[in-house]
Amino acid sequence: MTEAISHLLEVNRIDIRYGTATILQAAELSISNGGIHLLVGRNGAGKSSLLRTMAGLQPLQGGSIVLNGRDVHAMSSAERAQNLAFVASTPPRTSQLRVGEVLRLSASNVERASEVLAQYGDVAWAQQRMDALSDGQAQRVMFARAVLQEAPWIFMDEPTAFLDVPSRRAFWTRAVQVAKQGTTLVLATHDYEQLAGAVEPASVHLIEAMKVVALDPKESPSDWTERMER
Repeated sequence: MTEAISHLLEVNRIDIRYGTATILQAAELSISNGGIHLLVGRNGAGKSSLLRTMAGLQPLQGGSIVLNGRDVHAMSSAERAQNLAFVASTPPRTSQLRVGEVLRLSASNVERASEVLAQYGDVAWAQQRMDALSDGQAQRVMFARAVLQEAPWIFMDEPTAFLDVPSRRAFWTRAVQVAKQGTTLVLATHDYEQLAGAVEPASVHLIEAMKVVALDPKESPSDWTERMER
């Protein structure tokens, strides 16, 4: 179980651009540790760009992102791995590593890797190569690897995009459990309706018009969608 450390993620007037296209301009938000935090918005609004930038995987053109007093983009790879895990929207499909080998890159021991694989996927996958799995199966493996990393923060980009309906439900159940154990989850997602009745998000932020707008996490998912449609 990950200890709930007093962390705060601060996004300070950041600019993100691709070439001459501005994605976010002077955007700000603050996220305290604990719980599930959602980034929502229309396709192309900049959710994935913001998430990757907060994880230190994409450069800034202005502003700063600070985690627990440290500039995320100034962290070494090792320091970043100690503080956060990142799960991309598209799971790796070219790796010839076996599932067990992938998990053991983050696990403290083989037994722990097998335990988490049983919870998030199927122990029968351990000897299969990653490129032999379906996209949905591979995504579940990458969530398991992020949990095994035991970082206090996990960033996930569209984590349910390749999952079937039962697997989506299972994902949200696991996500709630991980959050209750003290890990902070920050998710860019369109699939927030599945959270209704399961847990109240710690925060919800809407990305629109190159800005980040805080929504009321106590409102219903349909209210967030209605706000998005205005």
